[in-house]
Amino acid sequence: MSKLFEEREHAAEMLFVRAEEARFMMHCQGVRTLAAYAAQKLGIDEHGAGAYAHELLSALVHGTKNEDLIERVRADLEAGGVIADAARLRREMNRSTAQGVYAMGPAATEGESPST
Repeated sequence: MSKLFEEREHAAEMLFVRAEEARFMMHCQGVRTLAAYAAQKLGIDEHGAGAYAHELLSALVHGTKNEDLIERVRADLEAGGVIADAARLRREMNRSTAQGVYAMGPAATEGESPST
């Protein structure tokens, strides 16, 4: 009987881990979208946009909070002569993240969303 309980517990843990990984991947997609949006506004080519997205994702993986990423993008845009509104950038990132989470279905909506 305890073996069955342990198997169910392990299965529940694995489902949780997979859901968390999927939510993180969707959050990464939101950051990529934000980077692409900024690159397009700055007139950066595809290669440069990919490098910029990589920089932002690296910062995310190393613990940078969403608001700090948004502020960095806003500062980068303004340094390039583009007027940037933090609320607009936040909406751009959250829209893409939400679309990905919605596409994943009910398993992705359990627990908290990635809002570090």
